[in-house]
This record gives sequence, C-alpha cells and structure tokens, in this order.
Amino acid sequence: MNMLKNIIGFNITWFGLVYWGNAFIPIAMLMLSIHLLFFINNKKEIFYILLISVIGIGVDSLLHYFDLFIFNEEIHIPFWLMVLWPCFASTLSHSLRFLDKAVWLQIVAGLLAPLSYIAGYQFEAVNFSHSIMITYIILSLIWASLFMLFFKLQSFFIDKELSHD
Repeated sequence: MNMLKNIIGFNITWFGLVYWGNAFIPIAMLMLSIHLLFFINNKKEIFYILLISVIGIGVDSLLHYFDLFIFNEEIHIPFWLMVLWPCFASTLSHSLRFLDKAVWLQIVAGLLAPLSYIAGYQFEAVNFSHSIMITYIILSLIWASLFMLFFKLQSFFIDKELSHD
C-alpha cells in the first residue's frame, strides 16, 4: 500500500510542479516532508535522496547550460525542477524499487523516462533546442545511465545498511 501511495504522491507532485511551476512548490515540499516523516525505510535514505537530487539537478543544469533544455527567461533551471528531483528520488526505494532487480529493467526505465520531459514540453514547461526525436535519444542514453547509477548507489548506501541491521 505504501508503494501505491508513493507513486500516486509523486505523480501528483510531478503534475503540479510541471503545470503550475513554482506556485506548487509548497505543496510538493509538504508531500515530500510527509514521505520523509512516515515512509523512509532507514536513516540513510535521506542522504540517498539528497545525493540523487544533487546528481539530477547537476545533470539537468548541464543540459540547460548546453541548451538542450530551454526555459523561459531562466539563467538556471527553474526552482520547481530542482524540487522535483528529491520528490523523484523518494520513489527509488519505494515504488520504483522493483528496478533494482536487473540492469535491463533500469535500461528500459531509462528509455521510458524521457517521456516525462516530452510531457513537460507539451505543457510548455520546457523547450528543446533539437527535435523531439534527437532530444529523446539523448535523454534516453542519459537516463539509462542514471538509473544504473542510482540503483548502484542504492545498493551501496541503503541495501548495505539493511543487511547490517
């Protein structure tokens, strides 16, 4: 049941941040706080969420710096996108936990993950400097690598602690 609450909460947060932008940040932060208070599996999950957020914000910032992502009048990625990262990271040890079973699942997830950016493009939250197809290919390669990294980090930080408890 917690996995279902986790994915529903994330999807509400994703939609709110992409559609309403910075105006939805307080609600997203409230939902993330509820997750942190009631659903974390162990004390290292908070550090893991922060680490994934730093990596994700860094990757999206580089994509913005190299003009793959274009945001209206933004010199940096928008704050709503920065808030989206810890919200996403909170799914990795819960509703997306099944991806840790096999690298091929992580690659498939990486091939599907750019669909959220395409949806953001449809909502006019982001523009691309290349065609949707080129952008999709680039993001698929990045996200397949990210998912493999995220679950390798999870096995190091979280699973390692669970096996020693």
